[in-house]
Order: sequence, then C-alpha cells, then structure tokens
Amino acid sequence: MSLPFPPGRRWWLVVSLLALCLLNGSSPHAGAAQPSVGALLAICSAPVPPGAARQSVEIQAASAISPTIVTSIAMGAAPHGIAVSPNGSRLYVTDFTDRSVSVIDANTLQIVKSIPVGRGAVNVLLTADGNRAYVTNEFDDSLSIIDTKTEAVIKTLALPDRPHGMELAADPTSGEAERRLYVANLGSDSVSVIDTQTLTLLTSVGVGDTPDSPLASPDGKTIWVTNYDGQSLSVVDGVALIETAKWQVGVQPHGFKRSVDGSKIYLTLQGEDKFLVLDADTGAVLDDTAVNASPHGLGLSPDGRFAWTGDLGGRSSTIVETATGNAVAQIVYGGIANPHAIAFSPDGKRAYVSDFLGRRLIVVDTGVWEQIFLPAVFGEGEG
Repeated sequence: MSLPFPPGRRWWLVVSLLALCLLNGSSPHAGAAQPSVGALLAICSAPVPPGAARQSVEIQAASAISPTIVTSIAMGAAPHGIAVSPNGSRLYVTDFTDRSVSVIDANTLQIVKSIPVGRGAVNVLLTADGNRAYVTNEFDDSLSIIDTKTEAVIKTLALPDRPHGMELAADPTSGEAERRLYVANLGSDSVSVIDTQTLTLLTSVGVGDTPDSPLASPDGKTIWVTNYDGQSLSVVDGVALIETAKWQVGVQPHGFKRSVDGSKIYLTLQGEDKFLVLDADTGAVLDDTAVNASPHGLGLSPDGRFAWTGDLGGRSSTIVETATGNAVAQIVYGGIANPHAIAFSPDGKRAYVSDFLGRRLIVVDTGVWEQIFLPAVFGEGEG
C-alpha cells in the first residue's frame, strides 16, 4: 500500500495527527484532500515505521518492580509533554492540538486550571524551584514562559522552525544554575540558546538532521542533541557554542536521559526497538537492550534505577534496570494507547504517562520494591 505521506520523517506524528482528525471528524487542513478512512485505519494499525526491525523482548523473571495502572485522567485532544512540580503536588500536561497546558492536582487527580499557550504545545519543563514553566509551541515557532504562581504566560519568545525538546543548564562560565535554556528546533536543524534571566535568545547552533531533544552535562560545558533523522547525537561545546562532534547511534534516536552520576546517557532508538546506554564522554555503546515496538519517550526514575520507554507500537512501556541493562518488566496500557512522555512523582512511587491518541494521562503505581539493608544485630558470625 502506498502511504499518503513520506514515511521517513516523523511518521508517528503524522499518523497520530491523522488518527486524531479521523476520531474528531475533522481534517488537519481545511479543503485539502484527505486519505480515505480505510487508508487511515491501515496506517494507524501499523505498529512500527517502514523498515524498522521487530525484536522479541526478554523479561527477566526476578524483578524489583511490579507496576500497575491506578487510574487515568481524561485530557484534551492530544496530551503530550508532562512536568511534575518539585513537591509532587502539581502536574503540568501540554495539549498538542488544544493550545493549552493543563494543571492537575496530583492528590485529587483533577484538572484545576487550563493555561492558554501556542499552537502545537508539545513539551513542558519546570525550573528546579517550580516557579516557572517553559512550553514549546511547535506550530507557532515560539516558547511560552509561565509563572506557575499566577498560572499565566508572562512572555512568548519567537524561536526558529518547530521548537520541540528542552533542557535547563548551568552557565558553563559562571556556574550559575539554570541560567541557560536549550531548545531543539526540528525544522531548522538547530539548537537555540536562551538566557533565562533576561528571557532573550542568545544564538542558535547548527546541529544534525531534525534535532529533537537536548541534554546537558551538570556543569553546562557539554550539550548533547538527538538528531532524529540524522541517526546521530550532536555534541555541542557549551562555552564556544559550536558543534564539535557527531556520534552515529542508530535509526531515529529520540528518548534521552542522563544517568544520576552524569557518566552515562540513556537513549531510545525508535526505528530499531532498542534502549542504549552510552558513555557520556566517548559515545561508545555500553549496553543494548531490546524493547517493545517503536520506543519514543523515555522516563528515568528519580533514583536512576529504572528507565521506562514509551513504546508507541507496543502500546506499552518496557522497564529497564539501568545497573544491569535487563528489561525487567512491561506494562501494557490497552486500547489505542500511544504513550509519549513519562514522568515520576518525586518519591518514585507513581509514574505519569501521556497517552496521545487515547486522550488521557495514565497514572501508574510503579510497584518498586524498596531496598532494605538490615544491620548485623545477630552478630557477624566470626569463626
């Protein structure tokens, strides 16, 4: 069957938007010719992008985690990004088609506020103190800056084409925490650098093909960027603000986290159904784990023990123990689930998963067994 769009670039987003239009009974472009319902259903049923290899997932029997779904919260048309306040009391969820950020009380699990932002509100990022939220508006080419105390937008900053993922970082020269915000721009193959004090765009750095998400070292001197269509990570010097290297990693790198100690990078390859562990200094692959189909988002538990993938094709999450590289659990969300972002409560007892097509926020009890160390109260058994 011939597809009504080029399959190579951001296929999941096109498929998801077409499916949303079908569900909503509307079209993404008024007056434009649309594929038939049959064609849309066939496209949406495809679990992996063309050419992607399906792999079996081996789950280790002995596991320190047993996740269960607690409930789900009905959201707008297309929930995407998630941020959790530092004390865990508030959740912030972007709605890609509703031009808004929903504020949720984490105790009652009720939506208490909807904050208008821009078109294609895709990701949200909170400062460490929780007083400010940044939202990328992919279709407006802008950044909305929200004061979380007043729950209002205080500034909208113009950015290059299709801003997507973000990362707060220290100033690499002064060491001032969170002085910089890096934003990956899908459409302009660049990463924008924003001064968070003056809220001005300092510059944009050219990187690889379709940059999706940035990640920063603790000192802000190194920035890594996933290049979704470039099959690579760009390495950017945070002081000179130039790309210094490209690491070839595999097909459609997307979900992106740094280990707690900063020595490793965790990465999903959406086009290869893989979770990788990379050396943060050299880019060498330290571990390679098969996960379910089309891993997109990636969440890391607060203690760094477990990485959760958002498997678009599997409608599930694969949970990888970072110390061993073993897939130790899976949780299937059911229905037409399209898990994108994954975030955690500060104590790690709850995971929050945005279901883009299912129009819900899924609340999961992570079921993590606590590590208990018993003192030698019965003697040390010396012989």
